Amino acid sequence: MSAVRRGAGDDPVARAVATSSPGTGTLAQLIAAYHDGPVAIGRLRTRIRQDRNLSAGYLGLGFALLGALVFVRGLASLGWSWSDGPARWLSLVAWAVLAVAFAGVVLTGRRRGGVLPARVAALLEVAGLFAVIADLLAFLAGGSGAPFYPTAVIGFGACLLACLPLQSLRRSVIGAVVLAASGCATVAIGWIADPASLSAGITGLLLGLTPVVAGITMIHAADRYLGRRIEQAVTESLITAPAVGLGVTAASELRRLDGDAERLLAEVAALQPGQHIDAATAARAEQLSDELRQALVTDHEQTWLQIALTESEHLRRTVRVIDPALLAARLEPEQRGNLLALTWLCVAHAAAPALDLTFLPAGEHTAPTVVFSLVGTHRRGIDPAVWPLFARLGRHTVDLAADRALVMVELP
Repeated sequence: MSAVRRGAGDDPVARAVATSSPGTGTLAQLIAAYHDGPVAIGRLRTRIRQDRNLSAGYLGLGFALLGALVFVRGLASLGWSWSDGPARWLSLVAWAVLAVAFAGVVLTGRRRGGVLPARVAALLEVAGLFAVIADLLAFLAGGSGAPFYPTAVIGFGACLLACLPLQSLRRSVIGAVVLAASGCATVAIGWIADPASLSAGITGLLLGLTPVVAGITMIHAADRYLGRRIEQAVTESLITAPAVGLGVTAASELRRLDGDAERLLAEVAALQPGQHIDAATAARAEQLSDELRQALVTDHEQTWLQIALTESEHLRRTVRVIDPALLAARLEPEQRGNLLALTWLCVAHAAAPALDLTFLPAGEHTAPTVVFSLVGTHRRGIDPAVWPLFARLGRHTVDLAADRALVMVELP
């Protein structure tokens, strides 16, 4: 049991974070963990998905500046459309609320390390909706003498744009839906009250909504790219790892079992001399031993390739490995690198199980062989970079059909 026991001082991620200042960037921590192996990278990968320090830095500042520019553009529209209506003061109230909301989300995000609490995001949506309604009422109460050109929807969009990298995409989409719904309602009401205002209303809606939608799209793409790069770093770190070993999930399970065993032993040690172990404690010990035995058996059944697929969300969904003889464990590091690179290239743009890797043992007249069975090729092309890698992996034969590719590679 001591072989799997690790203290906080032995944890690579803990060392990387503990030796870093509070302002250390997430990418720097990733690099530090990368040198400590796949377990450290996998645990840091989970932390990155929950911690948006990267967004609190340059990305958060960039979106805040973009939001400020959109905000200023909205104020320019307010000045251009200003009139002497009796209720135009409501427009000033609306923009004052938006200014407070804008400053509040930016400062909260900076103070919270790049994370905007859900309640603050909800308050922003309520404030934006209030501002849009107040600005609309300012025109409706002014009669038909003044041009109908509400502008609060632009300021609302500026606030949402500034907080995009500070919250989850789901929350950002909710804000965008609220903005779109209130903006469309404003355009419709304006068209009913003054048909000539349709063009101005649509322009205001687009000025507020378009940057938000573009920002959501960009952040979604950036998150997918960063996640993919982290997964590739995890799998590439296994090229030089032991042929058979622990993945992050298995290591976490062993740490949990180790902790349960220590607590159970402490309870037994605390028993009075002559006091018997009760049935519940004995049952817990039996269950714990079974779980530990299963975890150790699972460890010895996983090759580095199976672990790599397990630790990558994308590979886990798109690749299946059939290797009952554990032939992947016999590959040299260079062969591992070529095989892993081929795997990534074959499923780079796949969204469903697309590649089967089947390892065949050597026969009387045949060498050990790995078979790449790639399906769905009619929906996406085959990356030309795979063919030189197949040649480097070993002598191979290719069988291409309308919607699949079958490549058999003899391993030297």
